Amino acid sequence: MADHAPQDDSGDVEVDSTAVAAAFGLPLAFFRTELRRGNVRGTVERGVGADAGRHRLVFRYRGQRRVLIRQPDGHLVPEEPESGVPPCQS
Repeated sequence: MADHAPQDDSGDVEVDSTAVAAAFGLPLAFFRTELRRGNVRGTVERGVGADAGRHRLVFRYRGQRRVLIRQPDGHLVPEEPESGVPPCQS
């Protein structure tokens, strides 16, 4: 799994689809097809204060939600799911 997400000069974060496909447990080719079809959605939250330099990358696919935290050094760490939180309904 690609566990590193570089940040470019504009501040954008680039995530290898291998990491996201693995987070959903999907074969890479299938995941990329679903991505092209628009079935995968993603949002980025930039950390402030004590979390400056971190990014929360939230991906949604068919009612599932996966969160990866991009550390200041660029490494990706899966966020532990919170207990009692219902699945995404998008």
